[in-house]
Amino acid sequence: MLLPLAAFGQAAELVSAEKYFDTLSASFSKVNDYVADISIVNGKASYHGRLSYKSPLYLRIDFDDPPKMVLNFDGQKLQWYSPQNAVVLEQDYKKRGSGQIEGMASNQSFALWKRNFSIAYLTGPAPMALEDGSREMVTKLKLVSRGTTNFTQMIVSVKDSLIRRVEGIMAGGDKVVMDYTNIRTNQGVPDSRFAYDAPVTVNTIQDWLFDSTQ
Repeated sequence: MLLPLAAFGQAAELVSAEKYFDTLSASFSKVNDYVADISIVNGKASYHGRLSYKSPLYLRIDFDDPPKMVLNFDGQKLQWYSPQNAVVLEQDYKKRGSGQIEGMASNQSFALWKRNFSIAYLTGPAPMALEDGSREMVTKLKLVSRGTTNFTQMIVSVKDSLIRRVEGIMAGGDKVVMDYTNIRTNQGVPDSRFAYDAPVTVNTIQDWLFDSTQ
């Protein structure tokens, strides 16, 4: 009887996936800002750049692939400059939250994910390889959507209490993978970092996601 009881006691001490997630959320809430290299793969398309984030919800990505493309959110306006298409897409968020930005690894990501997804370990709490053949060890969480979201399922890989990779499966079956590397937290990123002036020589399309006046 002693061995089963001992095993039960050890199992009871294991941190549940939701408690682990709450610990991550609490840890990330202490991050005022961070910079990182980001890689986004969406089907056959891939993007690489330098990400700057500042709490509560300022985010900018300066891409080097495609070159000179910029994604910027200053808390009120989302701007996407595509030099290849000679266009700037602008969206005001006066009355709505920016779900596109919230889901990219911000303080609000955790609240958004906990509200909309069930949370479990992919296989268990023990660290595992980021991918086959990799020596990089991460803890993997499996998030399954409870309702209508951009992603039906996500695998979130965590390293050193920070998000290392997010793999999302969209409703149509497309897979999006976001990798965060060379992460440096609390660098004193200024607000001016997110004051982006798009080129005036290209076409600007307003409210490309929804009508901001409604």
